[in-house]
Amino acid sequence: MRSGRLRAVAFVVALAASWSILLLWAAGVDWRAPLSPQTTRAIDGSDFHPIFGKGSAQSGHLRVTAAAEDYSALQSTALANVVGEDFPTLRYRFEDFPRTLELALVFRTAEQPDDVQTIALPWPGVGESSFDLSRIPAWRGTIVELGFAEFATAQLVAPERGFAPFTLISARLESASWCGRLQATLTEWFRSAPWQLISVSAIGPAEIGDTTPHALRPPLVIAAALALLGLCLRFVLGLSGRSLRRWMFVSALLAWLAIDVSWLRSLAYKYSTDRDVWSEVPFAERQTHVADSDILAAATKLKQLLVNEPASTRILVDAGSPHDVLRFIYLASPLNLGAFGQSLLAGSSQTRIPPGAVLVRYGDSRHFRPVRNRLRFGKQTVRVIAVTESEAFAVYRVAGAPQ
Repeated sequence: MRSGRLRAVAFVVALAASWSILLLWAAGVDWRAPLSPQTTRAIDGSDFHPIFGKGSAQSGHLRVTAAAEDYSALQSTALANVVGEDFPTLRYRFEDFPRTLELALVFRTAEQPDDVQTIALPWPGVGESSFDLSRIPAWRGTIVELGFAEFATAQLVAPERGFAPFTLISARLESASWCGRLQATLTEWFRSAPWQLISVSAIGPAEIGDTTPHALRPPLVIAAALALLGLCLRFVLGLSGRSLRRWMFVSALLAWLAIDVSWLRSLAYKYSTDRDVWSEVPFAERQTHVADSDILAAATKLKQLLVNEPASTRILVDAGSPHDVLRFIYLASPLNLGAFGQSLLAGSSQTRIPPGAVLVRYGDSRHFRPVRNRLRFGKQTVRVIAVTESEAFAVYRVAGAPQ
């Protein structure tokens, strides 16, 4: 009887110790750091000043009331004697921060005063959030300016509809500590994010193009925790055979439910964001309320220009990014559109551009820029006539056979 109790106590101690070590390892805690931060640098919201947009100080906070002409906002404050490596943890707090805005940390170092660094931050939500700055190479310098930037969430809402007033409560820089690193990891694990291109991914980064190093993802940590549980059950508690399998099955089921609850929480946030964006827009008008409002305007203009065009006319689109090309093609349907590809650029005999084709340039495309009414693609040159032409949007018709 006593032996069974000792085994149970040893099991609890071994499991708690192994899981604690796993959590500290997953969070990247420096074992030499103290439990709590020894040095902090607190910054009130009222210490920040609007650089882009409008705002005013209120009771130690900064109330941001309007965005700039480009629908973004920036608040900044000057710092002195702040060595980035001495303050690897950032804490920040906002109130009424809209779900339709993204938040970024902006800072400048004395070593590179002309180079402004921008780092995506987790959506602040309610309460205080944390971020681990030790993962950012550019933070290893003398910080002379610190700020926050806000802009409409890409692919979610049109820039002109993303902003809503909010309050910057405070920010704080802290020295290395176990608590700081753990809280930053928990903020990252339980961050809220709207629908994006890889929202279905449970393991990959939560945003497109995010190159910031991340802590291990919760599903991987839970899998490692289950493995440690199995080892403790087998070698400390002495279970084997059917008993061990039963324990592992129940534990795996509970772990799966925990992950599922986390996903459902994220799903609820996404639907709440959708309601914020679309609830006041009548259903019949939602097609015209897209995030890419500039692309929609160009696509609508193209359809007006080609309203009497035969359905067989081939229309080739080029833009500054594959996303812009695909969005343009989608928003300009049902025109006979296609993407301008590398095979056309190479100018092979099988991919020559036919006379009468229409070429569309949107944004900073570098291909559809004629010289003396001629465009050159690899080995072929075509003569074009401008239908409409501006720096942001141009339409050309191929007038002659390729040369």
